Amino acid sequence: MDLSILIPARNEEWLAETLEDLIVHIHGNTEVIVILDGETFPKPLPSDPRITVVKYEASVGQRKATNDAARLAKGKYLMKVDGHCAFDAGFDVKMVKA
Repeated sequence: MDLSILIPARNEEWLAETLEDLIVHIHGNTEVIVILDGETFPKPLPSDPRITVVKYEASVGQRKATNDAARLAKGKYLMKVDGHCAFDAGFDVKMVKA
């Protein structure tokens, strides 16, 4: 695994769209780890083998959620993003190469 993308998310309205955008634009050996921090989400999240979702019933906060995601990560590099982002095609390969 080259890159692990960490997404601590609490009440992120655009999380499903962010994950859909990631799936389309990942070109390398990249995983996505989402920590749902004690909130429910209005839209179902996409299912993809590269995405791991962990749900906490009670909020633990962004820092702990990020640290917990980092402990699960298998990538050589870590990238923390918010649940409302968009990505360039092959962004992961470009970042690891740089």
